[in-house]
Amino acid sequence: VGRQLLEERANLAIHDPKVSAAQIFADLGITGDAVDERGNPRVEVCSTPYAAAELAHAVVILTDWDEFAALDYARIHAAMRKPAFLFDGPAMLDFARLRALGFEPRAIGRGEELA
Repeated sequence: VGRQLLEERANLAIHDPKVSAAQIFADLGITGDAVDERGNPRVEVCSTPYAAAELAHAVVILTDWDEFAALDYARIHAAMRKPAFLFDGPAMLDFARLRALGFEPRAIGRGEELA
């Protein structure tokens, strides 16, 4: 997913509590020269999910680790740009609750929103 987003010229802020920054860059095939037209890095590895979501247009969850189910999604929404999209790969989040917070939640790979 990360490589596809980079191909679309997206900037990524990534938080993964179980994978090192070096491994993330290796998995994405980045040698440190992935920059946007202004010379800013297109990939940033963040120490917290809250830092990764700050000023983001979208959050993408790709693992079903308990840490991601227990996040303060109101805090995340408040820090994001609006409209705030949330893509849930493992389908582990309560979409009705996310909508109530103001998110526009989407399921990945299912072709439609979850109830």
